[in-house]
Amino acid sequence: MKLARLLCVAQALAILGCAAGQRPPDRARVTHPPLHLRAPDLAQPLFESLPAADGYPNDVVKEGIFERINRDRLLAGLLPVAWDEAASRVADAFCAQQVREATRGHFLMDGVPPYARTAIAGVFGAQAENSVSWVTTAGSFTEPSLRLALMGHQEMMDEKPPQDGHRRTILDPDATHVGVGYARANGRFQMSQEFLTRGLERLKLVGRESSRLAVRFEGKTLPHWRLEFVTIAREPAPTPLTQEEATGRTSYSYPRPTIAYVPEGTSLIRVSETDTQDKIRFWSNKEFSFSFAPDRPGLYTFVFYTAVRASEPARAGASATIWVE
Repeated sequence: MKLARLLCVAQALAILGCAAGQRPPDRARVTHPPLHLRAPDLAQPLFESLPAADGYPNDVVKEGIFERINRDRLLAGLLPVAWDEAASRVADAFCAQQVREATRGHFLMDGVPPYARTAIAGVFGAQAENSVSWVTTAGSFTEPSLRLALMGHQEMMDEKPPQDGHRRTILDPDATHVGVGYARANGRFQMSQEFLTRGLERLKLVGRESSRLAVRFEGKTLPHWRLEFVTIAREPAPTPLTQEEATGRTSYSYPRPTIAYVPEGTSLIRVSETDTQDKIRFWSNKEFSFSFAPDRPGLYTFVFYTAVRASEPARAGASATIWVE
């Protein structure tokens, strides 16, 4: 039996010249089909609110890992993380598919990045994932699932800098929630820890597809927190991976943003290395909204940066992703 450990958390254009003021003939115009949303399904609004503070796993393996995570955090002088049942369901589905595909790490053969997989499922915390894989050459394991899970967790906690990505994820001081998932079959055991930083009380995505696709975001920050800005990053749409390619992707990171939205009326605020636009409208009681209309296909990831006060650095407090075709 061996343990495979994977580190956690990364056409040329033809230009047609025209004389000044001259309009190209209609036959030269290129028309494109309207964009549509592949995921998430916004036939109905997608809504998530902050998990209950007293949530607790009802599975012995998840309970054991949840308690061990918080023990390790407390020993490091950190606050415990709360249980996140929605993230746990995403982790379960991910691990079950890994077992079916015989893949390891952070990617499935569909090529969807971990942060997008979580957000498309309607879990909107800023995400970081630990993945553990046990493989046996025997027909099945003799060890119980809880022991395999705890062994995998301890392997991560025993990592030494600079190769300690799993350990740093477990001991991230900004993390507020965690969901744990696992699956076991065919001589394979997969466990995933989905850590989240949540700075929003709720978030809703509303889709509109008519002459032009647009998605409206509506949310509310936690008490005593404020939304400073939202960054938007586009990357190519996911493409299928082979089993070897999926397993070979041993790390990931959020894509670099090129656009940022700030509150209306604050056009002098600039977010570094982005096209900064004052698009966020605030309502009473810390509620906010903005709309986004993609101009081309791809995977668009929105990261919501929150802070207690303007004088403090903002941190990622939520994330959402849409897949446009």
